Order: sequence, then structure tokens, then C-alpha cells
Amino acid sequence: MDRDGNGWVECQLGHRHWGLQGAAGLLLHTVDADGTLRVLLQHRADWCHHGGTWGLPGGARDSHESVQEAALREAVEETEIDAAQVRVRHTFVDDHGGWSYTTVYGDCVAALDTVPNEESAELDWVRVDRVDQLTLHPGFGHTWPRARLDPLALVVDAANVVGSVPDGWWKDRAGATERLGERLRPLMSTTLHDDQMSGVVSAIQVVVEGAARAAVLPRPVETVTAQASGDDAVVATAQTLSGLGRRVVVVTSDRELRHRAGQIGNAIDVRGASWLLDLLGP
Repeated sequence: MDRDGNGWVECQLGHRHWGLQGAAGLLLHTVDADGTLRVLLQHRADWCHHGGTWGLPGGARDSHESVQEAALREAVEETEIDAAQVRVRHTFVDDHGGWSYTTVYGDCVAALDTVPNEESAELDWVRVDRVDQLTLHPGFGHTWPRARLDPLALVVDAANVVGSVPDGWWKDRAGATERLGERLRPLMSTTLHDDQMSGVVSAIQVVVEGAARAAVLPRPVETVTAQASGDDAVVATAQTLSGLGRRVVVVTSDRELRHRAGQIGNAIDVRGASWLLDLLGP
């Protein structure tokens, strides 16, 4: 039944919460053209509970809804975003015992237009690195350090990835690399999540060498032209990005290069060509 989740409940920690079946909110990400990662936040109207604070669009879950459905419904009601443009991803559950709040992650290819309803003083696409500067809703402020996603930079060893598929790439290495670039472009703003890594793709750098140097890759995919060894260029690019505080995913199946990249530091994840190709799909 619609709205059968509305109501106050006390959790086992002694806190009073809105949502008889728990509550859910949408943590929606996008990436600007310059690689800036942003999230959509709601500045709560003064009359609301914890009015004047910033948090996620969200609310009580009805009994017939999944947490994903509840988060998306509430977000649409409170922001008028186009739900068809939202790609729903994984979840993070803050369990209080007898009541829980589920953060539902989503992403979109560009910042969606918003229209605030009566529960919002304003809505804003806030830079992830500036969220902590706001006065946050107590619940969101408690969850944010654990729930936040960081920007991810992909560093792709083009020769290795292209060479892993026997499609005649050796006849036209530049053309094969350009085809890879076209397939990589939709990964921008995509949330990646597994047991070892979570983040949002905010940069894609493709290292090219040899005959592939003639390839012209589509923006926002960036070309890194190796002047000598492609492996050295991959390592140098990953080191530079890591030194700038970026989380980096190096993509290669070359055993020696995987070892070298893995030695750079904790900010580096190394994945094989098959991982990337599975991500890109057929």
C-alpha cells in the first residue's frame, strides 16, 4: 500500500527515525567534462526534521518496494530528476538494529536538471571533495565517510588490451586502438564496485605505442603517447595520477607490468584485459 511506510520508529540504539520499514536515499554521481566528481544533495527546508542541513533525497520505504525503488521514487518526488537517465548501482546499509537506512548508489552521464519540491530549500550538484564543508544531516554526516566514493582514473595498456582479442588488430593497430577508445568512452561517470574497489570513473587515459600512435581517440578519453617503452609510460602515468591523490586502475594482462604497477602504492588497483572487456560488454 502506498505510503504505508510513513511513521516514526525507535531503533535498538534508542534513536527516533522516520520510516516504519526503514528508509532509503539516492546518492547520485556524475562527472564534469574536466573530471570533477559531483553528487546531488538536498538542502532541507527549515520546516523539515533537521531543517537547514544537507543530505540525500530520500525517505521512508513502503512495504511493497525494494530499497532501490524507494530511493528512486523519493528522489524523483523531491528533485524531479528524469529517472530514465539514472543508472542504479549497489547499496550501502546503515543498520541501527530494528531500523536501517540504505544508501542506493546511482550515476548519470551528465548533471540532471532538478526542480525542488516543498521539502527542499535548494538542490545542488556538490563537488565530492566539498561535501564535508556543508552542514550535513546527522544521519548523512555519520554515513558519508563510509559511503563516499572517490574518483577513479583508468590507465589502459592499449597494446595489451587490443592484442587480447584476435580480431585482425595486427593489420591496423591504430584503427583497432580507435575502436577501443570508442568502447571506452561510455565508461565515464560509471560506478565501479567490487570487494576490492569502489569509485566513479572520472578519467580514462589510454597509453599507445608503436603503430598505434597514429590513433585518434574520442574525448573524454585521453591519449598518452609512449615515446619509448609502453610499459614505462603506463607506470609513469599511474605514478603521476597517484601522486595527485587519485585512485588509479591500471588495466593490463602483462605479468611484468602488473607487478611493476602493483608496486607503486596502495592507491593503485591492477586489473586484466578480460576484466575491462567484460565491463565493456559485447
